[in-house]
Amino acid sequence: MLRKAGLVIPDYTGQDGVCRPIRHANEFWDSYGIAVHDEYRQPGDLIFFSRRGSFPTHIGIVRDEESYIHAPGTSESKVEIGPISYEAIAKSGIERQLYARNPIGFKSPTVKIKQPAYRHHQKPI
Repeated sequence: MLRKAGLVIPDYTGQDGVCRPIRHANEFWDSYGIAVHDEYRQPGDLIFFSRRGSFPTHIGIVRDEESYIHAPGTSESKVEIGPISYEAIAKSGIERQLYARNPIGFKSPTVKIKQPAYRHHQKPI
């Protein structure tokens, strides 16, 4: 979905040292874009969710102040528009829970600057 929207998807170097295209929500969270405070999100920013609160499991694209676009990933589902509403994540007791609510955060797509300055290493797309 992101490539179809025109976003360049960089490679991700996994724990095994192998460089491959980013494919999973947690890889996007770890290595793509720059974090944006909830109040400063804008259309086009990525919105992240976590199923059990231990790591990011789903991504959408912010559409406007109140909604986002995403592909639910269930069989025979289509891309849809959902409301941005904050919901608590139930404690699972199995894993260490890092996030207490969904969405867990927002990131603005960026690209690395070839010659970084003192304060800026990335620029908005």
